[in-house]
Amino acid sequence: MHESLSLLDAALELTRQEDAALAAEDEERLEELCEERAKLMARAWEKRDGCDAAQLLSRLEAIQNAQNALTNKAASTSDALRQTLQQSREQGNRLSGYHKVVARQQHSLLLQTRG
Repeated sequence: MHESLSLLDAALELTRQEDAALAAEDEERLEELCEERAKLMARAWEKRDGCDAAQLLSRLEAIQNAQNALTNKAASTSDALRQTLQQSREQGNRLSGYHKVVARQQHSLLLQTRG
């Protein structure tokens, strides 16, 4: 097998590991894998001379599809996180409002008992 194809196969395998890291929310590992994949792909591109173009294209398309899936999954994760944060803020606002009401009631009761 041509060295370029082997490097691209390794890059494709890294996309699977990136998917697992994304699912585990392991940002450091995800970044390492992404950087390693970029290096493998650069090396594969440098060594592409003499490689069958159809096989090269097939590997690149597989990597592109995997990258698109990772991007979609990351966007969904980001959207879910954004929604969770929004709900958390809203809950904090509600609790803050309850706290104010309770504090006013306690203050009012205190004034009544003193008066």
